[in-house]
Amino acid sequence: TPSFPILPSPSLPLPPSLLFHHAMGDDAMIIVTTDRPLAEAKVYDGRAFPLTYRPKDPKNCGAFLLADHIRKNKETIVKQVMEHGAVLFRGFDLRNPEEQATAILSLGLKSMPYVGGAAVRRKIVGEIIMTTNESPPSEPVPFHHEMAQTPNPPSHLAFMCQLPAKKGGATPILKSTAVYTYLKTKHPKFCDKLEKLGVRYVRVMPGEDDEKSAIGRSWRNTFNATTKEEAEAAMRKLGSTWEWLEGDCVKTITATVPAIRTDDRTGEKVFFNSVVAAFLGWVDARNDPTKAVVLGDGSAVDAAALRDVAGFMDKEKVSFAWEAGDVLVVDNWQAMHSRQPFEGPRTVLASVFRGKVAEEDEKKKPATATLSTGDAIPLVGLGMWKVPKDVCPKVVVQAIRAGYRCFDNACDYGNEEEVGRGLREALDAKLVKREDLWITSKLWNTYHAKEHVRPACLKTLKDLGLKYLDLYMIHFPIAQKFVPFEKRYPPEWSYDPEQKLEFTKSIVQVPVPLRETWEAMEALVEEGLVKNIGICNFNTALIRELMKTAKIKPCVLQVELHPYLAQEKLMRFCRKEGIHMTGFSNLGAPSYVELGMATKSEFVLEKKVVKDIASKKGKTPAQVVLRWHLQRGNSIIPKTSKEHRLKENIGLFDFTLTSDEMAQISSLDMHKRFNDPGVFADIPIYD
Repeated sequence: TPSFPILPSPSLPLPPSLLFHHAMGDDAMIIVTTDRPLAEAKVYDGRAFPLTYRPKDPKNCGAFLLADHIRKNKETIVKQVMEHGAVLFRGFDLRNPEEQATAILSLGLKSMPYVGGAAVRRKIVGEIIMTTNESPPSEPVPFHHEMAQTPNPPSHLAFMCQLPAKKGGATPILKSTAVYTYLKTKHPKFCDKLEKLGVRYVRVMPGEDDEKSAIGRSWRNTFNATTKEEAEAAMRKLGSTWEWLEGDCVKTITATVPAIRTDDRTGEKVFFNSVVAAFLGWVDARNDPTKAVVLGDGSAVDAAALRDVAGFMDKEKVSFAWEAGDVLVVDNWQAMHSRQPFEGPRTVLASVFRGKVAEEDEKKKPATATLSTGDAIPLVGLGMWKVPKDVCPKVVVQAIRAGYRCFDNACDYGNEEEVGRGLREALDAKLVKREDLWITSKLWNTYHAKEHVRPACLKTLKDLGLKYLDLYMIHFPIAQKFVPFEKRYPPEWSYDPEQKLEFTKSIVQVPVPLRETWEAMEALVEEGLVKNIGICNFNTALIRELMKTAKIKPCVLQVELHPYLAQEKLMRFCRKEGIHMTGFSNLGAPSYVELGMATKSEFVLEKKVVKDIASKKGKTPAQVVLRWHLQRGNSIIPKTSKEHRLKENIGLFDFTLTSDEMAQISSLDMHKRFNDPGVFADIPIYD
């Protein structure tokens, strides 16, 4: 019998007023409402199918707030997905697949690879989000449970709409218990056969993906194989039999799998299979749908009964038009899904999950944002710029004890060896595992030539005592003359400080194409020295130019961000492109006063509006500004070497700023940039 994840048993349905539990004092953090159900929803046993969540405040409903809410209520929401069959999140400001991934991963469900499915898919966000069935728009996809033809299908699915079709293109859903009841009532003998014998699925797979077919996924992609031997090993593991055919095709017959199953969580019997989909929809140049499914003993299925059940499905379905930003979470045990034909462009993406992430792993995981690679960057990290060498190791250990998992470094900061000692101390003391940390560093300007990129990365890895970086970034879009490690490290801005030239004249630039540097960065990913690559201090024109030739798009842009420099247009651009933004100098002026680049009169923390909000929330002005960053959807790396500040700067998840408070802080924007090479080095990059 196939193994299925056992999730919590249902309790009585909770009234909306009791669904969520994390209101803090007078500042209610509940940002969703179920008061506006979907008009097309059906009701089973007093529960809406699907249950619909909408934002209480349409002006304050971004990915961070939704993910934060889901994370704090994941057990309740996962239970609701089971009890209702599906939950729709509608009206939230989710503008790219990465933001939608951040929201759904907050449920604590365990993402699984799409192995064994019939449809052609393309990866969109790492292994987490993929395209839905890419069969021709004119072809409907019949009702089915996802990957029901495999021994271990997903427990949950998530569908995410980026662009709804001009006409049609809905993803209808259907309660499987209702289908079972109909089948048992109308066709009891066939129902008993299905339950007793199970079914086997027969399909001929091409050697390469056939995007013209709803079942055109190649055997190479289906089994994640490059050779026939690897495919055979995968099929053997699944219990399938096979026959290699001409034209690099293979005919597969699955092991017998149940068609009627009992959901152990509810005790209900469900019509859990892809029988109707196979019998009516597995058709292309290689496949005859009438031969696509047989009973477990090899005998034919009841064609008339299946056609009758298909008619019932069409009448009983819940079909609603997609809206951009929609996220539909489906319990794959309780609900089937299909796809209607459509006209015009349509982008609906999908994720599959099986079971839950281990509770121990969930507890130690900080709040994160999902990158285009599928990796998760912590939302709050510790910036190591200007942290003195003598206290660096101690600060790193204190930060890890306080809950930090992200450390933002750079060759130019001159303290990577000391950071490395702190990391080693924490790892040796088993305070944390390497895989639980997110370590960022940056390529300095003097190492932009392709022959210098890898040695610079290796030098950083050696100093940090690591085998790989989670994120490596180009520090500035400025290429300077190479300075050998043995001559001076870090090389800083001046090519030869001993000449004692005027600072701006001591900087020697060289014509290294950005494309050359980026290709060398991509090679670091291919070699496994770094997992993700990004950029710092780039404007939109440079990012567009970079992405024209990039094989790996930058997944993170790090720039100066604070209430005096809100960078709204840059944020909109990055969200459109699926590039996550990290802000540095999150509090503005304080880091620059001692450098003579700011004055105390420019402290945003002294502004009355910030102080008033802080007083109202019972928080410090710094916490209010840092929370403002998070609710805008950006990660932050505030710097400090004081233990009490470490705790203060990460204590940002027990209060919420209203849309009015967010707007008041954003209104402080004066386009004031403190860190500008055009000013201190006479090298303009933002103009």
